[in-house]
Amino acid sequence: MTSVRGVTGHYRGVHDLCPSTAKNSHIYVRLLHDACIALGGEHKLAEYLGVDVATVEAWLQGRGHPPDDVFLRCHDLLHRLRSQD
Repeated sequence: MTSVRGVTGHYRGVHDLCPSTAKNSHIYVRLLHDACIALGGEHKLAEYLGVDVATVEAWLQGRGHPPDDVFLRCHDLLHRLRSQD
């Protein structure tokens, strides 16, 4: 699995496969972006969340916000990865 360091959300040696252009516009978008990178891209994030890729793309571009349960799943994923570091 992807290595994660600290609490900043930066990933060592991982190319940014996430298409988000709004990644710093809102905490929801930033968290989705970090989860997107950790999982290996928007298709894998969509699969992990059980939603279609178009929905993930919209959220990553700052068009709407994901439901709280999606936000929390991404948070939990990143927390688990950071705990493994």
